[in-house]
Parts: sequence; C-alpha cells; structure tokens
Amino acid sequence: MELLEKHITFIENSLTLYGVENKDLREDLVDHICTYIENEELNDFNLLYQQALQKFGGYASFQNLQLETNFQKHARQIITINKLKFSAGFVVILLLVMSLVFQMMQWPYANAWLLGALLVSVLVILPIHFYARYKKSIHKYS
Repeated sequence: MELLEKHITFIENSLTLYGVENKDLREDLVDHICTYIENEELNDFNLLYQQALQKFGGYASFQNLQLETNFQKHARQIITINKLKFSAGFVVILLLVMSLVFQMMQWPYANAWLLGALLVSVLVILPIHFYARYKKSIHKYS
C-alpha cells in the first residue's frame, strides 16, 4: 500500500496522543510503522495500522520504549559527568603534588599550587557532584 501524507500525519498524531514524547523515538516508530504498512499488499489503511501496532507491541510497548530511551540518555549523561569528575580530580591531585614538591624544595609559589587545587575542588568538583546528585533525584521520580 502506498501511504499518503495524511496517513503519515495520522500516525504521528496518534503516537503523540498516546504519549510518545521523545521526538527521535517518535520519528523512528513512524518510520517502522510506515515501512510495515507499505510492504503489505492490502489497501485498507486502518486494518494495516492496527496490525502494525500489534506487531510492534501496542501503545504500552511504546511507553516502555520511551522509558528505556530516557534511561539510556540518563546513563550517558551520568557517564559524561563521571568522566568530568575524574578528570577534575586528576587535576587536583596533580596540583597537590606540585604544591608538595614546591613546599619540600622551599621554592616560591607552593601556596599558589595549593590554592589552585582548593579552587578546582570547590569551583569544579563540588558543583559537578551536586549537579549529578540533582539529576539522579530528578530521574528517580520521573
């Protein structure tokens, strides 16, 4: 069956109506449903649309797909935040070691290295840590 623009619009609107909010997921689902309908030989759009929905698990399955998509997106954000925290922690350790070396050799600016380590800790690591906790608490309730 060849789909018309009104059929595609109907599919998009019905997915939106039934709660598929993620735009990328909705576009993928519309593409899969349209491909299924176009590959069938019947000309009854309503029947093919219902078959496609049942083939893909129905609207409840779409909700589960959306939840899984949100979990994966959240997991990628947490991984990125953890990498950033690790990198900032490495910089802090490097600054502390430099401060210690300068202190032991009694070179000038030993306190500046120590102050740099404290500033990175307070201005970078702590805000990132609290932002990650905030994102986890939001995601827990959604």
